[in-house]
Amino acid sequence: MHLDQQILALTEQQERLVMATLSRTRGLMMDPNLPHPESLISIALRHESRFYGILWAAYNKQRIFSEADIRFISTLASQAALAVANIRLFLTVEVSRRQLEAILNSTPDPVLVTDASNRMILANPAAGHVFGVTIRRGEKPDVERTIQVKALNELLLSSSTERRSAEIRMPDGKTYLAMASAMMAEGRTIGRVCILRDVTQLKEIDTLKSEFVSTVSHDLRSPLTLMRGYATMLEMAGTLNDQQKSYAKMIVQGVDNMAKLVNNLLDLGRIDFGVGLQVESIPVLDILERVTGSLQMHAKQKNISLGVELPKDMPHAIEADQALLHQALYNLVENALKYTPDGGEVMIQLQTLPSALIFAVQDSGIGIPEGDLPRLFEKFYRGTHREALAQRGTGLGLAIVKSIAERHGGKVWVESELGKGSIFHLQVPLEQSQESQPVQ
Repeated sequence: MHLDQQILALTEQQERLVMATLSRTRGLMMDPNLPHPESLISIALRHESRFYGILWAAYNKQRIFSEADIRFISTLASQAALAVANIRLFLTVEVSRRQLEAILNSTPDPVLVTDASNRMILANPAAGHVFGVTIRRGEKPDVERTIQVKALNELLLSSSTERRSAEIRMPDGKTYLAMASAMMAEGRTIGRVCILRDVTQLKEIDTLKSEFVSTVSHDLRSPLTLMRGYATMLEMAGTLNDQQKSYAKMIVQGVDNMAKLVNNLLDLGRIDFGVGLQVESIPVLDILERVTGSLQMHAKQKNISLGVELPKDMPHAIEADQALLHQALYNLVENALKYTPDGGEVMIQLQTLPSALIFAVQDSGIGIPEGDLPRLFEKFYRGTHREALAQRGTGLGLAIVKSIAERHGGKVWVESELGKGSIFHLQVPLEQSQESQPVQ
């Protein structure tokens, strides 16, 4: 045993140590007061370039080691190194498993994991409390039989490899935001992980905020109307000089801007509240003519060319709420005119899909910085670009467009490059589902 450290150091450097006559070897320091063998052989334990230790054997009497002896000891060393590597790997995996188990057990967010066969392989205690699920080791219950929530089942059973999310409304009134991601291995989906976060309180706060904004906006209408009326009647009370007329005009403009903000807030509140759509069959050309007719004068004032491009396979009509669809397209074209310099061009292009129609509003305007694109459709968000901030606005126009698109089961997105203009896309289904129809 007292030779272990010396042999270990020598073998790590040489990989193999063979000493037939130890008493004549100068490589080891011998203590004359301690026993020592006459011959020894030592092999380094290595696996995948990692050094784990040595395997050595010693003989009290002198022994000449044959090739068979060396092969035998080397084979034992190779097997021992592999066993040690496997033990180390197992311990590493076991530690990781226990760490993950501790994390999952302590998190308040429900976590669900399924395999490639859509069977539940993990549900942490939080998920067990919410869904009444207990998965014992070795059990793999079917997802549809285990989770009795339709929207969540659709997420877990989806074949999409992209990350998907949905709001899950539970029978007890709580609302969860569920985010599901595919687990990939060698290009194949081997399961899905779904994490749910309780957003009940956030939804309640958002509802209270919307109700507050709607109430305040509604109560502001009367004083604004009164202020505008008296401001326009000032000239009737007597002759005003040019400076007084300028002041009165500024008052009227300020009140008009405030009234527009109030109307936008009320419109957004009504849309977000989820009032059923007044669905009817609307000729597509009528929508385009109403929008371009309303904004043609504004375009001429800025010497902007406002045109429409129609595809040959354009549908004659589309099912939608006429007032809301008109407002959404109007907001997009008005925005394009606002942020396009004099002498520019705005074009409304229609693209036909098998079950939807896309209104694409393209402009040659100032463009949008890449950093502003993710938040462009948020309420009250204004672009950070200096030229964009120079234009007056409430930051609600695009938020209204997004709400209208989603209420119709569609979507809105933008493609833009700073200094090269933008293209806003509004996609609306050709037919509306029964859920979006108002109850008679």
